[in-house]
Amino acid sequence: MDTEWRLDNIYPSTGSSELKEDIQRLCDFTEELNIWSENAFNDRTDPGKTIKEYIERKNNLLYYDKAEIYLNLALSVNTADEAISSLIDKIGRIKAGSAKHEALFAQYLKGLDINRLICKEPDLKDYEYFIRRSALEGTHSLPPQEELIAAKLKTSGSALWEKQWEQLTSNMEISFEYNGKKYKEPLSSVRNMAYSGDSGLRLAAFNAELDSYKSVEIPAAFCMNGIKGEVITMSELREYTSPLAMTVEQSALTMSALEAMLESIREFIPECVKYFQAKAVLLGYQDGKLPFHELFAPVGNDPAYTIQEAKEEVIKSFSSFSEEMGAFASKAFENRWIDLLPRRGKVGGAFCEAIHSVGESRILTNFSGSFNDVVTIAHELGHAYHDSRLYNAAELNSTYPMPIAETASTLCETILVNEVLKECDEESALVILENDLSGIMQTLSDIYSRFLFEDRVFRERSNGILSSETLCTFMAEAQREAYGGALSELHPYMWLCKPHYYDGDFNYYNFPYAFGMLLSKALYGKYREMGGEFMQMYNHLLELSAVADLKDTAAVAGFDIEDKDFWSYALSLVKEEIETFIHMIKKR
Repeated sequence: MDTEWRLDNIYPSTGSSELKEDIQRLCDFTEELNIWSENAFNDRTDPGKTIKEYIERKNNLLYYDKAEIYLNLALSVNTADEAISSLIDKIGRIKAGSAKHEALFAQYLKGLDINRLICKEPDLKDYEYFIRRSALEGTHSLPPQEELIAAKLKTSGSALWEKQWEQLTSNMEISFEYNGKKYKEPLSSVRNMAYSGDSGLRLAAFNAELDSYKSVEIPAAFCMNGIKGEVITMSELREYTSPLAMTVEQSALTMSALEAMLESIREFIPECVKYFQAKAVLLGYQDGKLPFHELFAPVGNDPAYTIQEAKEEVIKSFSSFSEEMGAFASKAFENRWIDLLPRRGKVGGAFCEAIHSVGESRILTNFSGSFNDVVTIAHELGHAYHDSRLYNAAELNSTYPMPIAETASTLCETILVNEVLKECDEESALVILENDLSGIMQTLSDIYSRFLFEDRVFRERSNGILSSETLCTFMAEAQREAYGGALSELHPYMWLCKPHYYDGDFNYYNFPYAFGMLLSKALYGKYREMGGEFMQMYNHLLELSAVADLKDTAAVAGFDIEDKDFWSYALSLVKEEIETFIHMIKKR
């Protein structure tokens, strides 16, 4: 079985004439759309016709996003390739030019009666959400020329800081010795050792990981400060009350929905503490305090998987839930959409990227053989399945906000875990259930700590540069609060190893994980009620996610995300798992 993804059906190579031609087309079409917009948006005699032509031209332009996606994928497995980095930088500068026609379009929409326009022009109905979102964004847009300047400055600002962080972390090699064996591994491999069944190795790897950050903490802190400083400046210029307010609006969410969720999570912390205490005692920490390096420790004989076994487990579990999803997972493996194994120069973690123009996705993981790695594959395939429901949509109707992005993926985790549990003996069931709870706690406690940390960074960054020491202090304090004092050891450098802090376009990429996990739990509960009728509703929900706000999307399943009772219901399903876990321990 091939363990590296296939990219040559997108472009033959990073030096191919096809890629060069598409980059040139991207450049030409961007310039042409800017020129057209300058002229067309000065004429308001037939706004319906003008908007339809803009949409057609914009869809054509977005087709060539595949060039940038392809290069980012190629760079993610070979971060030291300067030629690829140079091409990505070139595309970034080209795409910065889109800020001009997007600002002109938003400006054009001001003063138009959108309701009347949609009624008069039925052809625009399919793009109603895009038009309304563009009009909303227009209330925060700068004059077109200033938008263009800001976009161009970004390529040598936050975008460059992000590349610096990627270079710092992806090429780190960590050396340490344990039990007479010398290790020299990439950061992603050392972090994977947190799942080892050897407690001594877990501790040695954790200490080596923390020590390794000392050599890069200062430049990483500059990356963080540069990116967050730019975001603060732009949110102020666009007249948002805060970066959080900006993120919530861009996420098609409401502040009342976010606050309802966060308040529910805060109130649920004591239940999370019960889980941490039970795991601590199970691992031999009689004081009930769990060290950070033990968060992912297996509580029994964690099953080891070969890649082939992982593939078969995922396909079987998906097929039991839905033949459609099983066939999709099989297709992803057979067509080499997945790059599985860690290697030097490859970024850590995992992600899924949709290539809409070719109707495919690509998934990156760093598989080491644990059950958690199998769950990760299921998670990323969930993203890909979500994207597949939008392959036939127009480019402008194919993207969805961050919070809903983590729903399909987490639902697939739940599907896998529940299917595996059906066939387990009691001892294996304890291991699998605890593994699932470990992931859930990451999504609740750890994600909440990251939210607290990032919110504080934004507030304090407004007052000046934040040192690496200060960032470590903020992270440690956030972890103490979010984990309810359940940890005897912290990870103060969590700010340094998480990529989401270093993308200036995706701020607060933490609460979406909690949103997605809790919504997915509620959806699984709905599946148990609906049975075979679930997939029709679920597919509709996924398709709607790109053309509706989150409140309307969730309403398809009968959920009100602004109602705290909904979040309490979702958390009650998590509480059931915690209680089952504790009960199983007591029976031992």
